[in-house]
Amino acid sequence: MLARRTVLALLALALVIPASAPARRAARLSTPSGLKAFSLNYNEPASHNFSRTPAFSWKPIPRAGNYEFQLATSTSFRENSIIWSSNTLTMPYVSIPLALPWVTGHPYSLFARVRARTQLGTTPWSTDFGFNVRWTQIPAKLPAPNGLLRWTPVDGAAEYQILEGNVPNTWEKTYYVATNVADMRDWYTFHQGLNWVGTVYWRVRAVRVTYGTSQNGEPSTSYGPWSKPIFQTNATPPTASQIALGGSVSDVIGTIAKPAAHKIMPGFYWSGSLAFYHTDTSFDLYRTYIFSDKDCVDPVFIGSIVGSPAWAPRLNGALVLPRSADDLAKARAGMLADGDQGEALDNSLDPVTSNENLGGDVASGGAPRRLDLWDRKWPSGIYYWTTVPVEQIVDVNDNIEYWDAESPQDVCGRGRFGKFGRVSDPIPTGSTSAYVTGLSLSGRTMSAMASRSSLFYGTPLVTWTPVLGADEFELQWSRTRYPFQAAGKVVTPAASTVLSLRPGLWYYRVRGIDLQMPAGAQGMAWSSVRSLRLAKPVFRVVS
Repeated sequence: MLARRTVLALLALALVIPASAPARRAARLSTPSGLKAFSLNYNEPASHNFSRTPAFSWKPIPRAGNYEFQLATSTSFRENSIIWSSNTLTMPYVSIPLALPWVTGHPYSLFARVRARTQLGTTPWSTDFGFNVRWTQIPAKLPAPNGLLRWTPVDGAAEYQILEGNVPNTWEKTYYVATNVADMRDWYTFHQGLNWVGTVYWRVRAVRVTYGTSQNGEPSTSYGPWSKPIFQTNATPPTASQIALGGSVSDVIGTIAKPAAHKIMPGFYWSGSLAFYHTDTSFDLYRTYIFSDKDCVDPVFIGSIVGSPAWAPRLNGALVLPRSADDLAKARAGMLADGDQGEALDNSLDPVTSNENLGGDVASGGAPRRLDLWDRKWPSGIYYWTTVPVEQIVDVNDNIEYWDAESPQDVCGRGRFGKFGRVSDPIPTGSTSAYVTGLSLSGRTMSAMASRSSLFYGTPLVTWTPVLGADEFELQWSRTRYPFQAAGKVVTPAASTVLSLRPGLWYYRVRGIDLQMPAGAQGMAWSSVRSLRLAKPVFRVVS
């Protein structure tokens, strides 16, 4: 009779009934095995090098109440070496809510271990799993129009540091950007002759800025190696011809005749130095405007004043422009510092402040700010851009002011404008780009492509493939595919997360977060909606 029976609600994996004392002792000595790190799939080939924070999993322990997991910089696992830990894990896998810095060792610099707490006691720690978080490539030089430097993006990088000099290994300027292009403003501004422009040597390295707080206060910024060999770029001064726009450049190159959509913030280039209304005067300063409309009346991004025939936003801020004749003489003999160029005036005498004027770079602890653009559906959603010359005006107190020599609206009206798109890639979740890892019906750790046909117990771990320009990720889940009505969400710097959901069919989607955008507008394109199914607990009646 049921009155004489005890009813236990157990998951199938926990349903092992001890038969003897020796069996209990064996269970007590059982150590978690199979601990490994992975990017997408627990069954993928073993790896010990990752460009981003991996997920971790191991073989389940019978009757485990919970697991204790530690991630450290030392195999001693002393308190000051532990980066992250948890003693409340209920499943044999974990997602670390940190963007780990790039760090390598001989052979490993990071170590993970796990142990189980069971009804019979705590097991010994597992064998340490050593691994590195490191760059997957070193930036390589890419072709670029006159006045621009360009290189291959690096997965996991938040920004890039550039060194420039006129002879190899003698660096005269360093600065940071959040895209894969940089303008040569330092060489052109107030000195456009071949003795300054000519040949420039440069190097670039990727910078990984981490998000989340580590337990031991590890540095939040790490660097990849400098590009090699040293790059060389030959630049030419602007010609005495009317300003003609060239195009936009980032991961792709768009032209005036054939505009392109960019996955990250582009740079812009042009030629010539003559204005529409000052055909007898060559200008040596320029400013780029980006508009949301073809009439060029609604600017959404204003570049800083530069002397180069190209512009791309910098995290260090604008060049500090000379405000007196003495300062101008010094500027013509050397390079300008970075900082705040102050207010300038446009052709209608309205003050104009560049988006780069906020100063400070992320790598050195400055506050992030908007140096990117909102997504727009391409090709129906378009950004318009133009460049105008800037003239120097000396006021009654002998102070130098900087005025736009032409109105952006007027030059757009005369046809001097270009088009481009800004579209972020959606997180790929189809085919082999996204997985769900969890416990199978037989109690084993397994990974499967996200679909309603895959059935898991407990709280699943979902993984996805990152996209260019994403600093963090947001995942939402819903009971319905369409309309998708978010029942909850999580934001994480890792490309994985564990979901605590009730049994049944669930749908989820993921998108990148671009921290270069202002709060409330940082979300990138959503992935396609994926599904996963969670099984109900198994009940067994034991006499």
